[in-house]
Amino acid sequence: MMHFFRWFINAIPRSPKRKGLLMRLYYVWQEGFTQVGHAAAALMMFSMFAGAVPGFWAAWVFCGLDFMYFLALVPCLFMTVRKSKFKAGDISVRNVYEEETSTIDLHVTAEDKLNAVSLGCFRMDPSLKCEESTLVAIAAGETAKLTCKIQTKKRGAFEIPKVAVIIPEINGALRYAANAGKAELLVFPRPLRVGTFPFLTSGASGVVFAPLLMPSLTRGMDFVGVREYREGDSLRDLHHKAFARYGKPFTKEFETERGAGAILVLDVTARNLREKSAVEMLIRLAAGVGLWLLERKALGRFFIGDDEIALVQGDGGVSFLEALARIPAASWLGARTSNGSRVSRNTVNSRNATSAPKLWSPAARPLGPVLRMGLFATDDPLVHKQVILDARSKLTDESKIAISDDVLAVNAAHLEHVFNERLRLEQSSRERPLESSREAEVSL
Repeated sequence: MMHFFRWFINAIPRSPKRKGLLMRLYYVWQEGFTQVGHAAAALMMFSMFAGAVPGFWAAWVFCGLDFMYFLALVPCLFMTVRKSKFKAGDISVRNVYEEETSTIDLHVTAEDKLNAVSLGCFRMDPSLKCEESTLVAIAAGETAKLTCKIQTKKRGAFEIPKVAVIIPEINGALRYAANAGKAELLVFPRPLRVGTFPFLTSGASGVVFAPLLMPSLTRGMDFVGVREYREGDSLRDLHHKAFARYGKPFTKEFETERGAGAILVLDVTARNLREKSAVEMLIRLAAGVGLWLLERKALGRFFIGDDEIALVQGDGGVSFLEALARIPAASWLGARTSNGSRVSRNTVNSRNATSAPKLWSPAARPLGPVLRMGLFATDDPLVHKQVILDARSKLTDESKIAISDDVLAVNAAHLEHVFNERLRLEQSSRERPLESSREAEVSL
């Protein structure tokens, strides 16, 4: 219940879609004033309200002096802008997982001497918090690398409309935020690590998945390298020299046919508010399952709804995580379709009243076994197995329940507990670097 309440509060938009006068004034306040300037401006506003008290004329005197102080700063800011000439290079952004800190790098070449300069990001999503870089001096003709940090909270593809080189004026109350360009920050979902996945090969439908997890049956003829032994590897592929040298088993790895493997389908269709609150946990679970398949080179194709996502071979799953990061966040307005887009509430009501849930219909019929992940089960002839994230309260006593040989229901509350425990362990490990925290894993 608390998870649903937190999701509902976070789903409320924190900034308007159209920038009005108040938002532009906020931008001036955030970008054009330093902490000293914020304090001086706040004291001026306070003295104006205090001057409304009859007989308290001293407040108006202080307000007038503060106003004259800001007028004197305007020429200083103008001279700072005119004399601060520089060239900005390309903006480099480090994509991270949610709850991690990203970095923005920018190389700045000073044409004139810059006594103090820093880097900052403005006008971003409210969930992102920017920590500006420290002030540094750059001599004329020299180049310096400026780095600012951005603390993330949730998954998504966020636009950074203004990456600015900040130059404070000489008195330190105002500053000039020169626009150096815009950038995009991808925040990947934290994958729920899958330790074991016996459901994938269980039952009659598991027969089509079992050969994909046996390298001896799907390998090619070209030898690629050696990796650590995993459960299910053929004993005839053991690398005896590596085993004798390191004292633990290693397996020979061969090049597999490109595109061959299981087909993972992620359906983020949500029919009500409770299912919408579980979309993020479903994406984290899908990230864990997809990486589990990629590590075993058993993932051939990936779909979000009916749209196929091109996977780049050998990138360590970056293209897979990037596709998950670009799925729009669930909103309490409208409904969510299989590919992540939203439709109006009237359309949803008419669709639910006249038709069954939309089945998976790719452009080309799949040639491999299909594993579907969603918030509810469907009777789809193209799907061999389904893992559904049950957002209801009926599974609070069990972490998972096999509805049939082809459908596995996973408790959303259990996954939330595992995810929060993992975050707690990581935070404690950052506070105590000598202690290592083991990532929480789930068994499906």
